[in-house]
Amino acid sequence: MVNPVLIIIIVIFFALLVVANIYIMVYFQSVEDKNTAWFPKGVVLLSLTLVEVNILLLPLDVANRSNGGIPMDILWIICYVLTGVLSIGIIPFTIFYYEAEDPTEDNIDQIKTAVLWEFGTLVVFGIVVTVLYFTLGVAQVPVTQLTADWQSPSDYKTCKGCKCDPTQFVSYRVSFILYLISILTFIGVFLFILFGGIGMAALPIDLIQGFKYRPRYMTVEQYKQGKMKVSARVNALIEKGNKLKERWASSGGRPRSRRDRATYNEFRADVYLLEEEWTRLDKSYNKGVGPRLLTMIWAWVQLVLGMISVVISLLWIIHIILYEVLRPPPTTFLNAMFIALDNVFGLFGTLAYAIFSFYLLWAVIKGNFKFGLRIPFIFEIHPMKVGDTMMNSFLFNCLMLLLCSMAVVQFCTAAFAQYSRFTGIDEIFNVGVKNLAGIKYIWMYYFWAWIVLIFVAGGFLIAFPGDKKKNKPKKDKKNPYNF
Repeated sequence: MVNPVLIIIIVIFFALLVVANIYIMVYFQSVEDKNTAWFPKGVVLLSLTLVEVNILLLPLDVANRSNGGIPMDILWIICYVLTGVLSIGIIPFTIFYYEAEDPTEDNIDQIKTAVLWEFGTLVVFGIVVTVLYFTLGVAQVPVTQLTADWQSPSDYKTCKGCKCDPTQFVSYRVSFILYLISILTFIGVFLFILFGGIGMAALPIDLIQGFKYRPRYMTVEQYKQGKMKVSARVNALIEKGNKLKERWASSGGRPRSRRDRATYNEFRADVYLLEEEWTRLDKSYNKGVGPRLLTMIWAWVQLVLGMISVVISLLWIIHIILYEVLRPPPTTFLNAMFIALDNVFGLFGTLAYAIFSFYLLWAVIKGNFKFGLRIPFIFEIHPMKVGDTMMNSFLFNCLMLLLCSMAVVQFCTAAFAQYSRFTGIDEIFNVGVKNLAGIKYIWMYYFWAWIVLIFVAGGFLIAFPGDKKKNKPKKDKKNPYNF
């Protein structure tokens, strides 16, 4: 029988998530997208909610395992299939449709462009997954085979005559849906290692540096000097933009080749950094007590968040080393903390788990953006700016979050195995996905890659804290703000 208390909690949490996501979308959306782009907004709302549901299903699974009565295995499959549909089909189509908009063309051409690109994406992905499924879609579950002859009581105590062979495997072909979940999780794990590793170091460093280099009061003369320098760089970027537009005039003003896309990505990064520099200059100028007070408060908030981020990042690193890297693990560490909090009050353990898991997703977004700024010729940046975030940036970040949410759940299921044992997701990941032929070794060692990347990224960001800024004038000793 289904526990009615769990159902009530699910309904309340789901309603709160939807309301919070609507607020986030309205708070960050660009003025140009206000009262328009309703379909992309619906996709964003659904995607954000599904990301949060994917993460929070684990503590629900833990609460359900005793007497909840909810078929969690079916619920997990439904959520992950929906994640796959959004990640492979709906979000890419929406991005293609949104970015294909051209005032000189009608809506039919825009739909045709999006359908063609999406069809190509589905064909390539479908061929790859189908080939892999029929060649490697087998789980090899290790088992220990025990055989023994008749023993006397004295032999039994010392296990004499017992033959143990721990090298045996039971192989079976997994379902296509489970294999699809495995491939999407594998893609998410790759993104999680790269961007999550960078973000775990970048989050605390950038927040603390946000306080260190916070806008400070300046005189009118200093403001004018800084404004002139920014204006000079704006003119240089406008000139560069016009040259790029002329170069790509034959292709509708859009980059086509890989080299052109790299140039465009680098140009976008330079524009973003200059916009940030102008914002900082504008906030530093005296415009009244209110704006100055808010700027000062936000700077201290960044410092507090930075300190909290340092603690969470360190706890994650320590936990993974103690529980996943060292064998056998000397302690269950965070597992014991979550279980103890659940014993005090059920929602305490859930809240602690949510903080640690959503922090991983925050690190992924931060790492992706940081990577795009430092190496713009590979990825186009999609910043989330208050009141100035276009729907294509929303959609890109939602796609990243959806794929990485599956990786984060797998990561947490393994890292919190003591907390999540005997749950539906434990059976899916730690029995099926974890033992798939061809990729099972990834699950054994990707913790190492994640830890190493955190330390490498942290050392690099500490040694070279400033983001790339082209054509930046040399520091003026008379102007400490360096505008």
